[in-house]
Amino acid sequence: MKTLPLLVVISPLAAQDALPEMTVLAERRGGSVADLPGWTLAEWDEEDFSNRAPRTLDELLASEPSFSLYRRQTSLFGNPTSAGVSLRNTGATAASRTLVVLDGIPQNDPFGGWVYWARHDPSTLESVRIVPAARAAVWGNASPAGVVQLTSHPAFEERHLLRVGGGSQGTYSASTSHTLVADDDSLAVTFSAFGLHSDGFYAVPSWQRGTIDRKLAIDSYGADLKLAWRAAPGITVEPMFSWYEEDRNNGTPLAGNSTEALDFAVRVTSEDDGGLSWQALAYRQQRRFQSMFTSVNATRTAETPSLDQFHVPGDGTGAAFTLQWEPEGPWSLTTGADFRHTDGATNEDAGFVAGSFVRRRQAGGEQSLTGVFAAAGYEASTDTRIDASIRLDAWELEDGRRIEKSLVNGSTLRKDIQPDRDGVEPSLALALSHDLTKDVTLGLSAGTSFRLPTLNELHRPFRVRNDITEANPALDPERFYSIEGTVDWQAAECLKFDASLFHHWIRDAIANVPITDPAQIAAIFGTIPPGGSGSQRQNVDEARVLGLQVGTEWQPRQEVTLRVDGIWSDTEFSESTTQPLLDGKPFPQAPDLRLIAAADWRATDTLTFSAGYEYGADQYDDALAQRRIPSYTSARIGATWQATEQVMLHARVDNLLDEEIATGLSSDGIRTIAAPRSFWVGAEWAF
Repeated sequence: MKTLPLLVVISPLAAQDALPEMTVLAERRGGSVADLPGWTLAEWDEEDFSNRAPRTLDELLASEPSFSLYRRQTSLFGNPTSAGVSLRNTGATAASRTLVVLDGIPQNDPFGGWVYWARHDPSTLESVRIVPAARAAVWGNASPAGVVQLTSHPAFEERHLLRVGGGSQGTYSASTSHTLVADDDSLAVTFSAFGLHSDGFYAVPSWQRGTIDRKLAIDSYGADLKLAWRAAPGITVEPMFSWYEEDRNNGTPLAGNSTEALDFAVRVTSEDDGGLSWQALAYRQQRRFQSMFTSVNATRTAETPSLDQFHVPGDGTGAAFTLQWEPEGPWSLTTGADFRHTDGATNEDAGFVAGSFVRRRQAGGEQSLTGVFAAAGYEASTDTRIDASIRLDAWELEDGRRIEKSLVNGSTLRKDIQPDRDGVEPSLALALSHDLTKDVTLGLSAGTSFRLPTLNELHRPFRVRNDITEANPALDPERFYSIEGTVDWQAAECLKFDASLFHHWIRDAIANVPITDPAQIAAIFGTIPPGGSGSQRQNVDEARVLGLQVGTEWQPRQEVTLRVDGIWSDTEFSESTTQPLLDGKPFPQAPDLRLIAAADWRATDTLTFSAGYEYGADQYDDALAQRRIPSYTSARIGATWQATEQVMLHARVDNLLDEEIATGLSSDGIRTIAAPRSFWVGAEWAF
């Protein structure tokens, strides 16, 4: 897991008359490489949030073809453990290789690394930015594929916002956000709250569905409170509190999961007229997760509990200090240090016999990372800029354990105590941007970074129907080496092109490696249910991802915008000594082609129509490329009406043609699917 980035952090602050304007440290400062073409894969602002009205934030990010969750499913209906980010198909498993930060604070779950996307209400954000791998190395752990930066709305900008919506699958939501600023601009309070309910839809298609199947219902709600106090000229103190809960049904009467999350943080920032800025940050995160897994019979008429993870706590504690210096002239410097400690465990009951569980397991551990970093930027000329960054992380894995006891007589059945481990991992990157002409910008970047296995991968097994995946406390860190070349061409005032060629080499990639040897099956699983399979998280010696991403935008008239984006990628487990059957196989859930087309027509000053089309190539649901998931297409239409200066109305239809979009295929042939055709209407009132 990862602590704070190189360019961590603060909520933007509006200026006092006697103070300079304060901005997010090293994320959006004028003249930084972050403002140059090619630095970001995509970026959205408050206008995008209003115009597109996403139900969850990942629905908006999915309009960028390089972004996806592990499965073809919005986080609204997907299991949270599969909601890690897979930028450019770099995820060989559901674990996220991308770090998500909100004002510099990691949002990846302390235990599992996944992201609760429904928790981040777009009405509370000012912007979202995706930074690709070769330019994200300075964030260190959990960011080898890139970083998603969420930036909160400015703390000293008063506003009031209410959003409501409803539509298909019995889905409705509401959110509100309010910022109050004292008359002398010395104190501000921001409060936001949100809630969402959906009856969901059947995850199993009608031709496979049985009497046991239920819809994927969800309830989620949360609230945030932030204070901002200008304690002295140039110094702002911001304490923050966040709460979130969700409850999900996973498709049968007994299967489901729930989460509780509490976050506390305090941030102190300072900026003076000499271009020197600093920030000190501390935070505490608490998660409580539980999940019930079941086994369903072949006719899907009955289910039996198979694994009850009744208490899976995960806690994170972190701190960081960042110093940035931007004097007049060609140089800029950012440096600092950060720390994050996580601990967690799975407490679960297994072995359901004669109406009750017979075995209780407790498995978990602790993980610590301490990092120091520095990044420098140099404008060699008006056309050329060079940025370099370096980081060093010391990590520790401690208190690893797996203890199993009989629920029948209390005897100890198994007691594995893992030796503590530690190490040091470097991360570094170099980026060059050059304006070849006034219309063409070239970029080249290279970097290397790493990812520690999460506590979830080390200690928590899981089950999808009859397919079992075991944890592995002996996992080593993943090491990414990345290179990328970009070109941005403004071909005409109304036409622009962009392209990126990238390559990732991954050493010790963590994958769910199938166990096919009978002796190993007996040693690891004991037995596997009929029609099921067994895998274990293991390091694969070498893997790679090679890809090309292109996009074009054409504005034939001022009122009309057309955009087409696509990404092609080739993923491969290139060497696997522990499981030779993996050699040459593609990553699971990694389509080699994804295309997105979008059109917007501003019919009047207040009315805009939109349409879109998406294609995804076929992919596999398993590491041995045996369970093929077919390709899909999906179309959408929508409209936005600015009814008054303060009121905006939305309507859209997703999956317009009601295509059956497969998201998974289990070893016994049961298919899972994404949402059918869905209608959504919403209203936004800003006052």
